Amino acid sequence: MLLGWALSAGHWLFKHRYSARALGAVLTLAMCIVSGGPAGPRATAAAVAPKAYIGLYGDDAIGVLDTGSGRLMSTIKVPAGPEAVIVSPDGSRVYVSSEDATAVSVIDATTDAVIKTLDLGAFPEGMALSRDGRTLLAAVFGIDKVDVIDTETLTVTAQFSVAKAHGVALSPDGATAYVGAQDVPDHNAIVVLDVAGRKVTAQVPLSQTPRGLTVSPDGKSLYFTTANSAGVEVMDTATNAVVAEIPVGPIPHQIAFTPDRAHALVAVQGAGRVAVIDVASRRVVKEVAVGRYPHWVGLTSDGTLAYVTNEGDNTVSVVDLASQSVVATLKVGSEPRKVSLQRGSGAMASYAPAMAAAAGGFAARPLRPAPAPRPGDVQIHVRSFAFGTDKVTVAAGHAVTWINDDPVPHTATAQTTHGKLWDSGQVVPGSSMTVTMSKPGTYVYQCDDHPFMRATVVVTR
Repeated sequence: MLLGWALSAGHWLFKHRYSARALGAVLTLAMCIVSGGPAGPRATAAAVAPKAYIGLYGDDAIGVLDTGSGRLMSTIKVPAGPEAVIVSPDGSRVYVSSEDATAVSVIDATTDAVIKTLDLGAFPEGMALSRDGRTLLAAVFGIDKVDVIDTETLTVTAQFSVAKAHGVALSPDGATAYVGAQDVPDHNAIVVLDVAGRKVTAQVPLSQTPRGLTVSPDGKSLYFTTANSAGVEVMDTATNAVVAEIPVGPIPHQIAFTPDRAHALVAVQGAGRVAVIDVASRRVVKEVAVGRYPHWVGLTSDGTLAYVTNEGDNTVSVVDLASQSVVATLKVGSEPRKVSLQRGSGAMASYAPAMAAAAGGFAARPLRPAPAPRPGDVQIHVRSFAFGTDKVTVAAGHAVTWINDDPVPHTATAQTTHGKLWDSGQVVPGSSMTVTMSKPGTYVYQCDDHPFMRATVVVTR
């Protein structure tokens, strides 16, 4: 009788065009009624598991991960260099900025297809979305702007001028935005914006370049990292003063708070770890070894799991937050960077069969030692997030070699209006890249991973 009722309810939902998820929930309930218990953890997880969206920088695509099975369901092509990835609060949309292009892509999470592309200008970078999902802020590094986008009309409704805008974070009420200005070398800052009032209210000067920015859930603190550091900075949002530094290890990047507000997780790129900070004491209480060059942390909304992208070995580490240990390593695609999850429970704490990823990614490539220079060749040591010197001069026919002395990867990339003149790809610590210069001219190049790193090569006849 109860089974008949459940099946009838399922028919009614189908007839009235309710979602497949609602229909699946009724049928799962029917199985529970018949068997006297759940239909099994895998079946339940597969019915309700949220999707994780992963920026695959090396593939110019977004990977769609089923968190119930740990398998990549599909990939979505986007313009070059997917950077920020944000799932809307209701899970219906995904917003993606492409830093090697001019686009922000809008993805329908039902069909996993791009439904709109917004042209914002050169090098859109970090983004932040209000908790009601109505307002999207996008930092456009190449034109020194922060755009305010109405997500209902998908139009830019306001702009702020912020030099070399990169990361963006919003206060819980959406009234205040914090932007990392990577205006190297002398004007690095946290820029504070009154979103509704459309004005800059403060600039907090920094000696180092700001990177990952996250506002604490209570809105009282801004946590951020800086280039070439080993700690997380804590800024009091009432006074805009930096009040603490939490040592976490070499080259920390992004910070994510657990839903219970008790801990903050930090991707420590130079150590291949996630540092777990006790928020109350501001101390690291655990270090979890993950993959090579971890980039971003995404959390399930129930606080059970963290998904850590490992850019260097093309994997995602799944961290069980109760045990603070890695329970799975998933192969996902080339150079995974940002990750964002739909809300919902059902992601599994373990995967069967176990999925240990094979070695791969740019971190597994053999090191390229620097060649012996000939007279007239130039060697540039990449150190402390800088290209050694702002400008070098070399005669045509001679070589320039970049040697990475930092604990994280860098690129040396010369972008022109007709494409890339040269691109090293990821140069890992201890490796090098050489270009023989053939055409006289003046060439500005940058690190694609850290666009505030810029320098010039002058090629003479």
